[in-house]
Amino acid sequence: MMSVLIIKRTSYMNTSINSPDISPPAFVDEMIDSSYRIGASDIHIDPRKDTILIRFRVDGVLERYREIPAVMLPELVARVKVLAGLRTDVHMTPHDGRFCIERGEYSCDVRVSILPTQFGENIVLRLLPKAGRNDSLEALGFSHEHIALIREVVARPQGMILVTGPTGAGKTSTQYGLVSETDPTSQVVITLEDPIEYALSDVRQVAIREKYSLTFPTGLRSILRQDPDVIMVGEMRDTETARIAVNAALTGHLLISTLHTNTALDTIPRLIDMGIEPYLIASTLTLIIGQRLARRVCDRCGGRVGEVGGSAGQKACEACLGKGYRGRIIISEVIPIDEKMRSYILRKISRDDMEKYVRSIGVPSLRDDGFVKADRGLTTVEEVLRVI
Repeated sequence: MMSVLIIKRTSYMNTSINSPDISPPAFVDEMIDSSYRIGASDIHIDPRKDTILIRFRVDGVLERYREIPAVMLPELVARVKVLAGLRTDVHMTPHDGRFCIERGEYSCDVRVSILPTQFGENIVLRLLPKAGRNDSLEALGFSHEHIALIREVVARPQGMILVTGPTGAGKTSTQYGLVSETDPTSQVVITLEDPIEYALSDVRQVAIREKYSLTFPTGLRSILRQDPDVIMVGEMRDTETARIAVNAALTGHLLISTLHTNTALDTIPRLIDMGIEPYLIASTLTLIIGQRLARRVCDRCGGRVGEVGGSAGQKACEACLGKGYRGRIIISEVIPIDEKMRSYILRKISRDDMEKYVRSIGVPSLRDDGFVKADRGLTTVEEVLRVI
């Protein structure tokens, strides 16, 4: 059973960590509350030789929160382990856990990862808000043209849609966005995730449990016996999973998954390297979505960093805390697999020739999509160049 942390509103921001007015548990509570309120996705508690550096990842960028004495580490680690239901007497092995925070106006799941390092146990907390999340294709930032193409492919009864990009590119959010385009009331929609990040209405969500032999391959085989219409596989991690997924798409199912690749077109040689025959790729692959996440220009101050309304001397924008950015937007490359592309895959045409073809039919590159969004004021050229 997952622990629930009830946070009371008490500010310790101007209080020394060594003050008798604050305990390590209270400091942890305040840290989590502060991170949530500024929209952080992760908290990094990084032990150094003499201090502990605490940073928040906000819109993909690490920001310093506090630096506290290293002597506080054991009590901070113990507090997090107790919340996550982990053993407090084991310090030399990695730990993973989870707990929930409740704070009146918000509720949030927290995923815990603890890793022993040379200066002590390093903690990363991933914040997963339960409410206020919008994974619609529009909210994620896909262009109207990309949304129309995606919806046309999702409406097909079978095929394989792959979302690609490096870690932190927002692939899971896009998967959820694709699932939201299906109709779980008239279809059987099942997901296989490691872990389940957000609850989806009317969708059967299955979490990987390797301890109980529930892996991606075994889970996917079981799902295929559940009479599914749509299957979402969190990630194609190995050849066995990829082969089962391709077979699922070949036998009348819509299969949605992800691959770690640098570009959308790298997906095809990656699948071949995983042992998938070109004829199977050509028969099943229907759409590739390559993507990155760029910071979105603040919708309140318009990116005029440190100002509200742009007038000199005014206080920093409260919405973005003077950074000029608030939230993130997807920069995407959406490649349909048409008959020409299928013939290229079957004939093992080079990636460069495939790229020439997709550009010739009007598919914009990641950078092109980013520059268009920068021109519209949704992000900046600097952000586009930073993430691509």
